[in-house]
Amino acid sequence: MKKTLVAIAVSSAALTSMSSFAAEDTVNFDVYGNIQLAYIDSDASNTSEIKDNGSTFGFQGSTAINDDLTGFFKYELEADADEKTSDIAVNLDQAYVGLQGGFGKVQVGSFDTIYNNAIQDTYDQFEALGVHTATTTKEGDTIAYFSPSFGGFEFQASAAIKDSAEDNAPESEDGTAANVVLKYSVDALTVAVGYDDGKNTGDGESSTTGLNVTYQVTPALSVGAQYEEVEDFSSAFGLAARFNYGSGDVYTTIQNVDLDDEVNGISDYNVYGVGVTYNLASNMYVYAEYGQNAGFDENDAVVRDDDKTTAVGATYLF
Repeated sequence: MKKTLVAIAVSSAALTSMSSFAAEDTVNFDVYGNIQLAYIDSDASNTSEIKDNGSTFGFQGSTAINDDLTGFFKYELEADADEKTSDIAVNLDQAYVGLQGGFGKVQVGSFDTIYNNAIQDTYDQFEALGVHTATTTKEGDTIAYFSPSFGGFEFQASAAIKDSAEDNAPESEDGTAANVVLKYSVDALTVAVGYDDGKNTGDGESSTTGLNVTYQVTPALSVGAQYEEVEDFSSAFGLAARFNYGSGDVYTTIQNVDLDDEVNGISDYNVYGVGVTYNLASNMYVYAEYGQNAGFDENDAVVRDDDKTTAVGATYLF
C-alpha cells in the first residue's frame, strides 16, 4: 500500500503524548499505529481474499537539543493482521534517527527513498492497487540530507551504503547507491526532478530519472504529470488527479509505458486505476478501487489486460 492517507494522518494528527522526560516539554514520545484490511479480487491470479494491506505500529519522538537543533527518531514495524497464527512475522517498515535545524535535516536508517517520495508517491497514490513505477534503490543503510527552502528551491541527496557481499547488492560499486532530488515550489506549482543510480538494485547498472509536476488547481483539486526513464529499459508518461469532495477523496491515474526492446512481442502497455475514499471519522476511513496492474511478473513476462483488480478496504488509525 502507498499509505497516502495513513502518512498524512500520522504526520498531521495530534497524537497523544505518552511521556515527557525533560523540563519544559523539550522531549516528546508517541506511540501510534494502524490496522489495514482489504478484500482484493484479482483476475490475473484468479484469487479473491481478505488481506492485510500494510498494518503497522511504531514509536516516534523528538528532543529539543537547543534553540536551533532538534533530534528525532522513528521506529515502525509491520505485521499481518489478516490471519490468526502462532508465528506472526513482524518486519521492520522503517527506522531512523536524525537532526534538524536551520541547516536542514539529516537522517540515517531505513526509510522510503527520496526519489520515491518526490517522483513516484503523488502518482502511485492507491491504497491497495499497484501501478507501474520503476524499481528504485533498496531501503536501508541510508543517510539522507534535506535542505531548507531557498527561494522555493529544495535539494535532497542520499546514499545507501551496502556491502557487495549482501544478497541485495550486485557486484558493482560495492553496492553503494545514490539518489538526488531537486524541487521547486511556487504558489500552487511544484516541480521535482530526481535521479536514482540503481547501484544496489537489479543488475546494478540501470539508473532511473524522473520528472514530476503537480499543480494545486483549487484547495480541493490537484493534478499532476510524470515522466520516468529507466536506462536501457523503458520510458513512461503518466497523468494523475485527486479531488477532495468533503468526506473523502476521488483519485485516478493513467500511465503508458514504452519498452526499449519488445518482451513477448509487446513494446508498450497501459496501466490505470480509479479509487474513492470515505471518512467515517478523523481516524478511520473506507475505500474502493479498480484498475489494471499491468507490468512485469517475477519471470519478466508482461501482465496485460487480464490483470484487472478490484479492492475494497478499511483503515483505522490509533
